[in-house]
Amino acid sequence: MFKSTLNKKSNINIIPMIDVIFFLLVFFMLFTSFRATPEGLEMQLPTAETVTEQPQEHIVIEISPEGEYYLEGELMPLADIQSRVQELNEEEDNLVAIINADEETKYHYVISVMDSLRQGGFSNLALAAERE
Repeated sequence: MFKSTLNKKSNINIIPMIDVIFFLLVFFMLFTSFRATPEGLEMQLPTAETVTEQPQEHIVIEISPEGEYYLEGELMPLADIQSRVQELNEEEDNLVAIINADEETKYHYVISVMDSLRQGGFSNLALAAERE
């Protein structure tokens, strides 16, 4: 008696799905192009066969080839690094200062950091290197 006059076929609209896929593709392309090293500076560390991992708490001091000093990725003058590390040393007992210096960095920049840290009462120092 009653006849249906509607013949509906289900349509799957994939255009929104394609939009999302392209959005994710662009997002990951941009994200990987703005990638930085974990410490923030691109350094070519010297290599050594006897490199060991530092298991305890540590802070990282980086020295660029131009003689700029960075504490945990933040550019600072050497006097500020000395006072900040001294504060951190009072808070933490077995804190180790790891000095990252590019293989092109002049030796006197590394000695300046080490001397400054020792004058501030900090004695746990380590020099970073990559395993051969």
